[in-house]
Amino acid sequence: MNVSVVLPAFNEAGNLAPLIDEIAGVLKTLGGGSNIIAVNDGSTDATAAQLAELQQRHRALIVVTHPVNRGLAAALKTGIARACEIGSEAAIFLDSDLSHRPSDMPAMIAALAAGADVVLGSRFVPGGGMQGVPMWRVLISKAGNWFGRLAIGVPFRDLTTGYRALRCEVLRHITLGEDGFTIQLEAVIRAHAAGYRVTEVPIILGTRLHGESHMNYSAQLFRDYWRLLRSCRQWMRER
Repeated sequence: MNVSVVLPAFNEAGNLAPLIDEIAGVLKTLGGGSNIIAVNDGSTDATAAQLAELQQRHRALIVVTHPVNRGLAAALKTGIARACEIGSEAAIFLDSDLSHRPSDMPAMIAALAAGADVVLGSRFVPGGGMQGVPMWRVLISKAGNWFGRLAIGVPFRDLTTGYRALRCEVLRHITLGEDGFTIQLEAVIRAHAAGYRVTEVPIILGTRLHGESHMNYSAQLFRDYWRLLRSCRQWMRER
């Protein structure tokens, strides 16, 4: 399958080289015309220079740059647009901080090949989990996903995972309006409400090796999550 691996990157200079080297190795075993799309989201460290160097080693690496930091949702939308523009069959999204394992990618591609439209890399199905993640983050993730399933009435166990794969047909059909981390939940529920097949495969989530986390567990994040859950319930009633 011809896929684009989309990497939103803001100040990830210490992580990108080993990550992209490993992804390129995985894609090479799959064959075909797959590629890596790195979205440099206004980084102020050495991310741009490192990506330029990596392009010399990896012909499959495409770099798109935002002059200023616009946030995760904007970087994902830019990556989606480029993946669809170049004719990819599907796009795979993962974090650029080495917390997601490229070795989990073939199982996600296999699920697409078996007929899934959306594949969630799930921490909460058998075989999935988290390693080295602080317990308070584990508890927030578990509670948030449990409450989300209950509020919306869907069976998916990891609604907020950042490691996922979607067919470009889905990405062209659904409209993503969220401008923060809540875009992860929005994409899953809009696709499900539109009748696309969503499945989950196990992944192991680790922790970033370099730099600081861009995830801010603020009161605003939880308000946005609750607001979106209410919208999701409406989409499900209208399906």
